[in-house]
Amino acid sequence: MTIWRTLVTVFLVSAVVFAPWWFVLVGAIVGTFLFPRYYEVIALGVLSDILYGISGDVSVGFGAQGLLAGVAVFVVMERIKRELR
Repeated sequence: MTIWRTLVTVFLVSAVVFAPWWFVLVGAIVGTFLFPRYYEVIALGVLSDILYGISGDVSVGFGAQGLLAGVAVFVVMERIKRELR
C-alpha cells in the first residue's frame, strides 16, 4: 500500500506543476478517499500556493487558497470516509 501512496503522491506533485487545478483537485479527492490520513493533500496545497500564489499579505484573503483547499478536502473526505465505513 505504501508504494501506491508514494506513486499517487508523485503523480499529484507532477500534476500540480503541469496539469490544470481541477485535475489536481479530483486527484486529491481520490487520494484522500483511498488512503488513510492522506496529509499529503495539505502539502500539495502549500506547494500550489508557493508555485502559483500571489505575492502580498495573506490577511487580505488571497495567497492561501491552495492551503485552504487542501485542508477542506482533507476534512471533508475524512468525514465522508467515517460515515461510509
